[in-house]
Amino acid sequence: MIAYLNFVICQLPTFSPSFFQMMDPGGIANWSVTYVDWSEGKWHPRSYRAQDVTYDLLKNITSIDESLHVTSDEEKKLIIKPCMWNGMKRPCYLFGRKFFPDTLDSLIYIFSNYTKY
Repeated sequence: MIAYLNFVICQLPTFSPSFFQMMDPGGIANWSVTYVDWSEGKWHPRSYRAQDVTYDLLKNITSIDESLHVTSDEEKKLIIKPCMWNGMKRPCYLFGRKFFPDTLDSLIYIFSNYTKY
C-alpha cells in the first residue's frame, strides 16, 4: 500500500479518514472531520477571507459536537449524531475548508490566543 501511496497526491482531510476506514472500519467514527459551510446554497461552499476570521468563528466551529446529515432520497430526512471520541461527546472538526491564504495570519493569531483558555 505504501508503494501505491507514493504516487497519490491527496489532501490530509481526505486521505486520513479513508486510510483509517481501510485499516480499521469498526474503530473510527463515521463523520467528516472537515468543517465546510454550505449555508449559502451555492454550487461551492462558503470561502473565508481574512476579515471573516474572528474569535467567534473559531469558537462556533469548535463548539459543534453533532454531525448533521440530510439523506439523498426523496424523504430528505435529517439525521443528527453526536460526535463521540472514546465514549465522550467531543468537537467534530479537525480541519476547515475554503480558507483563503490571506486568512493565515489571523488564524495563527486567534488560534494561539484561543488555545490558552
